[in-house]
Amino acid sequence: MPSPFGGLTSIGVDETSYRKGHTCITVVVDHERHRAIWAHDGYGRDVFGLFFQTLTPEQRASIRVVAGDGARWIDSCVHEWCPNAERAPDGFHIVSWTSGAPDNPRKQQKPLFVLSRKTAGRQLIFAV
Repeated sequence: MPSPFGGLTSIGVDETSYRKGHTCITVVVDHERHRAIWAHDGYGRDVFGLFFQTLTPEQRASIRVVAGDGARWIDSCVHEWCPNAERAPDGFHIVSWTSGAPDNPRKQQKPLFVLSRKTAGRQLIFAV
């Protein structure tokens, strides 16, 4: 059976909590093969560093893109272990960040006028 770490070019990393938020796990996925390749209890720079320590120098050099959220510990690990790799936000976090963005200014401003019009059963509120 081939190594799950062979031929890595694009990986993603994220942490999540389980047991009602008391315990975290870090998961690394291979974006080319669409599968999880590594997981470890905990999160942060030290845990992600353990992943890179399991790779050979050639395997680390083959990684070109590391996707994840905006955590700075991801940036520092990528800089240390894969200096030639690019850091990119992953699709899930892009959608998450942008879907809440339009609501923030709208919630902070009072509408100057309200246009009552039936459009798909909703009242439209325009704030200028």
